[in-house]
Amino acid sequence: MSKVLILDCDDYNSVEKSIDDVFSAFPKEWKHKSVLVKPNILNGRAPELGNTTHPNIVKAVTKWLLNAGANVIVGDNPGTSGANINERCAKSSGIAEASLGCYRNLSQEPLAIEIKSRWTKKVVISKSILDVDFLISLPKFKTHSLTQITGAIKNSFGFLIGGDKGRIHAVTGSYKNFVEAMVDIYQIRIPDLVIMDAIVGMEGNGPSNGNLRHIGKIIASDDGVAVDSVMTYMMGKNPSKTYMTKVAHQRGLGENDISKMQIIGKLEVIDNFKMPSTFLSQFAGRAFNNKLIRSLVWLKPYIIKDKCKGCKICVDSCPTNAMSMEGNCPSINRKICIRCYCCQELCPNDAVELKRF
Repeated sequence: MSKVLILDCDDYNSVEKSIDDVFSAFPKEWKHKSVLVKPNILNGRAPELGNTTHPNIVKAVTKWLLNAGANVIVGDNPGTSGANINERCAKSSGIAEASLGCYRNLSQEPLAIEIKSRWTKKVVISKSILDVDFLISLPKFKTHSLTQITGAIKNSFGFLIGGDKGRIHAVTGSYKNFVEAMVDIYQIRIPDLVIMDAIVGMEGNGPSNGNLRHIGKIIASDDGVAVDSVMTYMMGKNPSKTYMTKVAHQRGLGENDISKMQIIGKLEVIDNFKMPSTFLSQFAGRAFNNKLIRSLVWLKPYIIKDKCKGCKICVDSCPTNAMSMEGNCPSINRKICIRCYCCQELCPNDAVELKRF
């Protein structure tokens, strides 16, 4: 039976006690073991914007492991691309400093591996993912405009280096296909421990442009699917019907039935929690599988010109090259846009909005 720990933790200045409780609940022999701590760095925004795993959680986990005698690496491959982007995002998010000297640029150790997936035969990951004795995933409690939720399973997308993320978006091309690919990638290396930052979460059109929501929890388990399922339940949705946790459970990767878990702590549904505006259209039943109907109901990305700074992050990150610069502002080629919402997810200026028409 999967055990999930739900701890009350009201603010980021009091996380050390909660982290102590997590390691007590899930004991392992850490001494002299190599451990990769993988936060969600996403786009390197400042901690107060709630896009990334908070640095205080990264610091508390790293400090605990160092005191236990572990050999610690902290790193992630964020969603944006460009020269030295890993280090820049780690610094701007506060995670490099919080890593207590253990930060490593994971993009500098590429390893091509074969995986079982109907979407790709090979992916390029960071070598440390497979080399370490233990992997600790530190996801953030957030919604996601494409995948509905982003937690432990989606955090594993950061295994992939650089342009390989865009390639997966391009070859999958739709919500369900992409979710299945996420579970394929999660299977590359199942986390040994998941500690979710649910002190301040995100609702609405996450994972970067939604609304912050104080939740005051830390959620932990050695079953990442169970953590994502608890998060989904707290959002007011059924994890047995949510596609990401459903697929992962069907593959035997973890539990998605709340009644079959050992829940330690108080599990409550958050009042009036807002899912992405894409949510209803993506769960419209069989009609959703019809290409014509899907083209009408799916939300489309639009550029808010008054907010756009012309940084070109959206253009450089578009997996199908559907975006190009027209003067100082991006333009979107609707014929090849697959509505993966990478532009909305990675825009540092909230200059991309999702609308139906």
